[in-house]
Amino acid sequence: MPGTCSYNFGQLATNPTCNTWHQGGWELFSCRWRQHCKNNRKKVTMLVRKIIGGILIVGILAAALTAGLSYNPVQSAANEPARFNSYEELVDYIGNSTKTAEQFNMLFGLRGAMPEVMVDMDGTIGSGGNMMKMENTVAQDSARSMQESSAAPGYSGTNNQVQGVDEADLVKTDGNYLYVISGNELFIIKAHPANRTVATLKFAGQPTEAFINGDTLVVFGNGPDPQTMFLNKYNIADRSKPVLIQENTCDGYYVNSRMIGENIYAVINTPVYRQGVNDSATKVTLPRITTNDQVRTVPATEIHFFPNPDYSYQYTTVLTLKTGEKSSLPVTKTYLTGTSQNLYVSQNNIYLTGPKTPDFTLFTGKLLDGLASVVPDKIAEELRAVRSSSQDYAQQLQQAETIIDSYLNQLDYGPALELEEKIAALRDKWHRDIAREQQKTAIFKLAIKDGQVEYRCQGEVDGRVLNQFSMDEHNGYFRIATTSEGFWFNGPSNPKNNIYVLNENLKVVGKLLGLAPTERIYSARFMGDRAYLVTFRQVDPLFVIDMKEPAAPKVLGELKIPGFSNYLHPYDENLLIGIGKEVSVASEPTSNSIRPMIMPPPTRQQGVKIALFDVSNPAAPKEVAKYVVDRDDSDSPALRDHRAVLFSKDKNLLVIPISYMPQYRIMIDQPGREIAPADQGWQGAFVFEISPEKGIRLQGKVEHPATMDTTKDYYEFNSVKRSLYIEDKLYTISDRAVKVNDLNTLRQIKQINLR
Repeated sequence: MPGTCSYNFGQLATNPTCNTWHQGGWELFSCRWRQHCKNNRKKVTMLVRKIIGGILIVGILAAALTAGLSYNPVQSAANEPARFNSYEELVDYIGNSTKTAEQFNMLFGLRGAMPEVMVDMDGTIGSGGNMMKMENTVAQDSARSMQESSAAPGYSGTNNQVQGVDEADLVKTDGNYLYVISGNELFIIKAHPANRTVATLKFAGQPTEAFINGDTLVVFGNGPDPQTMFLNKYNIADRSKPVLIQENTCDGYYVNSRMIGENIYAVINTPVYRQGVNDSATKVTLPRITTNDQVRTVPATEIHFFPNPDYSYQYTTVLTLKTGEKSSLPVTKTYLTGTSQNLYVSQNNIYLTGPKTPDFTLFTGKLLDGLASVVPDKIAEELRAVRSSSQDYAQQLQQAETIIDSYLNQLDYGPALELEEKIAALRDKWHRDIAREQQKTAIFKLAIKDGQVEYRCQGEVDGRVLNQFSMDEHNGYFRIATTSEGFWFNGPSNPKNNIYVLNENLKVVGKLLGLAPTERIYSARFMGDRAYLVTFRQVDPLFVIDMKEPAAPKVLGELKIPGFSNYLHPYDENLLIGIGKEVSVASEPTSNSIRPMIMPPPTRQQGVKIALFDVSNPAAPKEVAKYVVDRDDSDSPALRDHRAVLFSKDKNLLVIPISYMPQYRIMIDQPGREIAPADQGWQGAFVFEISPEKGIRLQGKVEHPATMDTTKDYYEFNSVKRSLYIEDKLYTISDRAVKVNDLNTLRQIKQINLR
């Protein structure tokens, strides 16, 4: 480093008398260079000046970039965030805010302070759903959601998280017909008694999910054009002749949706820069919605925004559509947001969550206030006078730098060194404060009623959210489980897990912090006055948490067993089903024990595991039954998507898809065919009988065999995606076929080919 000592950064990194600290592109160091510079006041002063200058330059850059962000936004209705006055104001806001965030990221490496581990159960950007539950409900309403839909009409519905909030899926049924998406087609299949395909809808794009409501079918999917999605509404009064009554195309990507009554609420993310829209990937575009060839561009004056800089902006559009009215047009509300992670929906509210971006301008101001606190009163008064002046932010920082620079020139070695250490400590704390702020989750609450959407409020909590089951709304409170990081000198520390309770204004009123240090949340479930949390590192702790008092959640009990559960499902108020993986734990080496030089991993994942937990005594939860698939490479979409689970308490029935990969034969003696499949693996569904009396018993399996491609020596897999029952028939659905089996004996009745 010129002007500091005889060592450069490369020498400092390797010199045994030095301890170099590089962090986020801004290097600070603390080493024994002082002995080389002890009598060199000028060099020390230059060093301190460089440190302070680095701090101030960043502030100046940020301030210069945000200069001109003096907007006069259009005020919206009560509680609604502001709107832009014009397209030009929108463009300026996005450009300047993005530059500010990127400048800080470049200089300090602020992005990625905490690993992104939030993946929703269905593998999408986000999903969610839970309803407002009645007070003092003993039985879990979320458990009743599917049990009632399966018991009353004699058929099973989608495994929704909550009662009354339907989730779109790739397979739907109304008890008489199946609506199955496979490839770029949707098949309408007469289920009872014919078991045959009566109509097929073909799409230019890729259909992904659907809703069925009476004689209306709504299909979501990705459009044939890049960065587009579609939402089509059909009249299916005659199932054999579906009629397209409304075709909607939107710029962007379909995130997720819910249906409450006749109202569908869909969330769409649209990039602000889109190649092909204006023949430029650098020009800000506005979201467009096309309904039956009528194009509408959302004007900038209808776009709401939250005045915080972000690294990457997108439009988040909440689209509502009534299924019961043939002529009703979609209604939209659009917000300029950062990257959303998860979506949670109750019967009354939508919650959008995502990583919080620090207010860099605010933090730069705090930094200047901090500088004023480490200099003598006279200099501090000068700095505060500058801070409160009418100069713009950049001019204030430039003047502050001049004041401190002048002061440094008056210092001897000792005082200069002392100030350098104070500034270094100030910088370290400032950086950690930003890192902590960045790993928070921002929560936006939107009220929904009769197809109308209104912004309510915004809140935040420490940590990140795993998926929709980490969130819940109960008796007016919003409850959320997160995994958070601490921050030390060398970066993030061990994770810990937390539960927060927020009131209707999204203010934290209760919290439980520091659960299972060094572990992460693998699954969570809120049910009435309790929460269940599974964390994992080497063993699977299942926490039972009392949520009766919103201000004081507390741990009631804990169970530690090998393995982990990715999904928790209530059997009833006393039993809990866990679906995950078994894990073997290596024994700890003892004195004089013999081990190989390369130690085996402390844990090794084994087969898919189904467990039954007794939580009737919350202080002492216990595993009362389990079943483990005897293939370590076994997998199930149920580990990632709750809609792949079929459960009926009335029938003591649990069905989950299972698959494992083929094994291969080594053929090194045959050039060009070094390996060949020895078997086709296995794809299908495991059917279990599950009850408190009998535990978990494998009733049988329904196989959907892979297809061998003899020209390429590999199998085309045919994994089961969903299962359902209608009366006494079990339907298992893969991309290639629907199999119909007797629900009691599992005897195959029919196979309906889709491809």
